[in-house]
Amino acid sequence: MFQPLQVIVGGRRGATGQYEAGQRLFDLSPADEKDFFVVEGAGHYDMYYKPEYVGPAIDRLTAFYSKYLPT
Repeated sequence: MFQPLQVIVGGRRGATGQYEAGQRLFDLSPADEKDFFVVEGAGHYDMYYKPEYVGPAIDRLTAFYSKYLPT
């Protein structure tokens, strides 16, 4: 059994290559339960501090953790 995987990336691709790296990680993961979430409009660095981008990522992580972490 593999651990579930959550990948969150900003939708605006840039020079960091983080979108592509996240997609590759997702594609290569053997996990049965995995989720790839794109925060539209966000660049990689925006995901660190801009509430309009961090908020949706936190919401997605909260749902993912609630589903897969034991209480």
